[in-house]
Amino acid sequence: MDKNIAIKLRKLSEIQDVDTNLNDILKLRGTLPEEVSELEAQIEALSATIEERASLLSKLKEEVVDKKAFIKQGEKKLQQYEAQQMEVRNNREYDAITKELDLHRLDMQLAEKFLRNAYGNIEQDEANLEAFSKLLESKKSDLFLKKEELEIILKSSEREEQALLQTRKEIIVVLGEPLYLTYERIRKNVPNNLAVVPIKKGACGGCCIVIPPQQKISVYDRNKIVLCEHCGRMLIALEQPIDALLFAG
Repeated sequence: MDKNIAIKLRKLSEIQDVDTNLNDILKLRGTLPEEVSELEAQIEALSATIEERASLLSKLKEEVVDKKAFIKQGEKKLQQYEAQQMEVRNNREYDAITKELDLHRLDMQLAEKFLRNAYGNIEQDEANLEAFSKLLESKKSDLFLKKEELEIILKSSEREEQALLQTRKEIIVVLGEPLYLTYERIRKNVPNNLAVVPIKKGACGGCCIVIPPQQKISVYDRNKIVLCEHCGRMLIALEQPIDALLFAG
């Protein structure tokens, strides 16, 4: 038995246990972290929409004020044109004032049409803003509750998680970067993230396919890192059989 390899095999088993426990902690949180992030994004988008629509509504109301002022001034102007029309001295002056009157009346009609449409739009925009504001408050309330729930879960597992992460760092130092990177690559590419598995009843503890006798002997000899020929996981022996050769056969 290679003592150095035996130590690394033991550390591989330990880091797999650590990662399994860390995964269990993550499972306790469920989808809460994702839900919190999604709600935060929705709140940000809603806030931006409300700000944009409120700005447009404000501008529309300013235009309404301007149009009202224009119509009020226009009514006085109409009276002036009509008075001038009564004092003209020839047809050319009369036609010129009449043309100005017609153009001014058209401008006022357009302004009045704008106001009629604007009042309806303002009413609809205010209703939409109120609905968006209520939705925003609802989202904020949901976010507060989910953050509170997540905070409770995080606090309950904080010490255990920190201890596991510290243990993990110490194990990585012993494993060395090349072996650790191999472990990580396998872990990310296999179901349930189990990169290190024991032999169970002569089969791989990951894919459950029977290990060839010679490979089984190599696992129990602990002289090298052995990978399952079928799933690529690292194989370890939890116990040393009394007769490895007999066990392998």
